[in-house]
Amino acid sequence: MAERLYCKIEGTDIPLVSTGVSPFAGADQFGKMAPIYRKKFLFKVDAMLKIMEACYEAGGRGTGVIPFGKINKASKIMKETYNDYVITGSTLPGPNPGIEELIELEAKIIYVHGSISDSKVHGSISDSKNERLTKLLDEISSRGIIPGIATHNPISTIQFAIEKNIKVKSFLIPFNIKGMMMGVQRKLEDIVDNCNQFSFMGMKTLAAGKLEPQKAYDYISKHNIHAVVIGMVEAEEAKIATEIALKALQK
Repeated sequence: MAERLYCKIEGTDIPLVSTGVSPFAGADQFGKMAPIYRKKFLFKVDAMLKIMEACYEAGGRGTGVIPFGKINKASKIMKETYNDYVITGSTLPGPNPGIEELIELEAKIIYVHGSISDSKVHGSISDSKNERLTKLLDEISSRGIIPGIATHNPISTIQFAIEKNIKVKSFLIPFNIKGMMMGVQRKLEDIVDNCNQFSFMGMKTLAAGKLEPQKAYDYISKHNIHAVVIGMVEAEEAKIATEIALKALQK
């Protein structure tokens, strides 16, 4: 097993590899498999635990939680089972962001959902939306939790945060060799590699299962990505991807 399993973000130990929950939720990027994954996992704790346990056994020490379905329950069981298990999380897009549920899991970072953060710079820009982002980040920070932003439009959202001096410490961003959901790939690479005021956690690192783990994480290792969340749907896949990602992130 790999020796170094955590990185430091704002002085806090954050797992280099965490189980991602987007396949459990049946996220759109999985296409025709999305409803199948959702039915298989979202309300079935044992099915999620099987993936989380396989990731843990390979060295992944956390879950990137979205607080709906039975994801919280499965994550709570992992935390109660392993005293070195670390939760990071993302808020929900609706009127109840789910911050309290994430606090109950002792989340170390909470990322504001992309539907809120990305709206600052795309089409539906409004003062109320901007105010909501700031309020959520302030609430997260006031609870002693590292404030983050999740984004599916990373270039413009990161630039917005810099220009407006938004009080954020970490970004959860799509980052993969295919450039899926990255915008102008080379431009985002340059921003990430030359920006030291934020930490970056990578998501969509396997491009919704379209990449081989070795190729995916060799690419990640060449950039300023501190940690990754990996969405996985089979235990053996979880084990292999976690081991490969850990070796890459330790370089």
